[in-house]
Amino acid sequence: MLPILSFFLSSFGIYSAYNIVHDYLLAGSPEYVILSEARQYYVIKNILKGYYLAFLVLVSSILILPSVLFFDTYNNLNIRVVASLYVSNDFVGLFRVEKLPTTTRLHHAASLLLLVLAWRADFQDNRTAQMLFFYCYLSALSFGVNLYLGMRFCTKEDPATLRSFAKYSYAVCCLLNWSLQCLWFDFSVESYCYVFLLLAIVYDDIVLLRWLWR
Repeated sequence: MLPILSFFLSSFGIYSAYNIVHDYLLAGSPEYVILSEARQYYVIKNILKGYYLAFLVLVSSILILPSVLFFDTYNNLNIRVVASLYVSNDFVGLFRVEKLPTTTRLHHAASLLLLVLAWRADFQDNRTAQMLFFYCYLSALSFGVNLYLGMRFCTKEDPATLRSFAKYSYAVCCLLNWSLQCLWFDFSVESYCYVFLLLAIVYDDIVLLRWLWR
């Protein structure tokens, strides 16, 4: 019950935060003011997601990761709550942002379905669930990508330092992620189904990586 409650409370908070961030950017960024409404909400979505992912990385690194790495213990409740917070941003973005790229919409839809499965999975004994945990954690480490996607529209000049951080951190996280997923894949029916859903997310990662490196 707590993970589901966390999801809806977080979704409500993020939905409300759109208006707060919108007013703040209207007052502080002339570049943001001239954007179309659809682009403005795209900017807000990515800025909110970037900061939220950074927060969730911190929380996970304190509450979840040490017990996983040092004691091989997965706290199901903590993981499910953090996963709910993680996906809530994508959920709100699906209906808050009108012109999301198709690959991003598929990414968000796959994330929602994986969250529902995570609510029922036993992370302690299920290798596929553990693969999902690490995929989400490593993906969240590349929060700079979302910050760059949003902030590049809020300044006169392209934020080159943030772009470089986003590009390299994203590439490293993706390579680590894909290597770990291949290493832990156990050829079970469950793993095949998981990878099928994951392909929508991986494809979106590849599209975004190619764009960043151009």
